[in-house]
Amino acid sequence: MTVGSLLFLTACSTQAPEVSSYYRTAQTQLTVNSIPSGTVNLDNRYVGVTPVTFPLDYEQEVQQQTKNVTYWETHPGLSLFLTIASLGVYLPFSMIPVDTETSQVPLENYQKNRFLITVDSAGFEQWKQELVARGEKTL
Repeated sequence: MTVGSLLFLTACSTQAPEVSSYYRTAQTQLTVNSIPSGTVNLDNRYVGVTPVTFPLDYEQEVQQQTKNVTYWETHPGLSLFLTIASLGVYLPFSMIPVDTETSQVPLENYQKNRFLITVDSAGFEQWKQELVARGEKTL
């Protein structure tokens, strides 16, 4: 088999990776503490009495990339051995895509991640804070 044939087969068998994105649930643990203690509301829903820790659920964009891979990428040692053992006959067959490889990369794009936190305590003015979660583990 000539080098030109090998390049032709390789060029025909490779594809550009497919890229797509979706949103998955992200979570941040929020702790609210106050002196004196008070009732905590998240977006006008009762959460508890301080000190209180609760999860904030929102969405984070994830980019998913799927590409076809060959035995040279997934099993390079075996491919090299079979190519040498077959005196080069196996080489073009090992470059044909046989499997898919998927990777997922979290992006810094969030949605539904704005929350209004309020704390009410008898005899005190209501405390309000808008919070924007961006992938933190705890706040």
